[in-house]
Amino acid sequence: MAGLSNFLFSLPGSLFSQQQQQQQQQNSIGTFNNDENNINDMSSMNDTSLPITGICLVSKPDNVPTGYECIRKVYGEPSRDADLMADSMLERKDRFLCITRIFPLAGNKAFVLEDIKIINERDIPPQNYTPLNETIDTRAKGTSKRTICVRLAERQAGMKCVCDIIFLYRHKRPPQFYTLIGDINGFQMCTKEGTVPPFRAIPPPPPPSNIYPNPTHHQSYAQTPKQNSKDDYSNIYTLGKKSEEKDILDGIPFTINPIYLTGNRNSANDLFGLDSYRILSPYDIEQYYPYDFHLERHSLSLL
Repeated sequence: MAGLSNFLFSLPGSLFSQQQQQQQQQNSIGTFNNDENNINDMSSMNDTSLPITGICLVSKPDNVPTGYECIRKVYGEPSRDADLMADSMLERKDRFLCITRIFPLAGNKAFVLEDIKIINERDIPPQNYTPLNETIDTRAKGTSKRTICVRLAERQAGMKCVCDIIFLYRHKRPPQFYTLIGDINGFQMCTKEGTVPPFRAIPPPPPPSNIYPNPTHHQSYAQTPKQNSKDDYSNIYTLGKKSEEKDILDGIPFTINPIYLTGNRNSANDLFGLDSYRILSPYDIEQYYPYDFHLERHSLSLL
């Protein structure tokens, strides 16, 4: 439970006064570090198919933590604020819910919002649920009469999660794919559920290629083969296969399709119309078409 509380309150200290920062450091282990979160690409913030990874309350919409978005307006009512705190006769109090879909958060907190409930203020939170009792910016009381409780779980691909939260007026019906959770300050909280997508790790860089070996200073690029024969010739610029390795094509006979062969006049080894072409061996190819990779080596030397 303490770990989940730290997760909820690991937000930027720049939003608070120095005294509140000291209090936050005493009550929380880690802070929400802007540099430690991948918030350069904010496209995930508007993708309601991704799981919510962080949730909190703020007293003012301008105090939204970095990387979070504020659910400021009522769904379908852009002129109405989704204020979750009832005003008293003496003062006005605002409460807004903020969420984020950034993964992972600071400190590699790999949690997702698995479920959310609304209970009466004096009720005991359900087991494994954490109440949002305070605002993250002023440490003031979260909400009155009703309390939002959240259940965070370690991220696992395929698990059920909450992907989006909206607020409606009581006479409104939830839109498609949204489920009514409960009432708070005259609004209906609705959530959209989904599943956690698999985590795609960044593939490691490919190993360096050995196609172009680095010659020594004494090696010439225009060497002539020493008494090369067709039997023992090997090309230094090609990749060889180890003796213990097996090719996937081993054992498959390479023959010409009979439709390309003449009828009964030619044998199976005679090509129809192609017998005039000369087939070159690797040694002949190197002799007729030499290439020393000088341009490639020169380009590498300039890097």
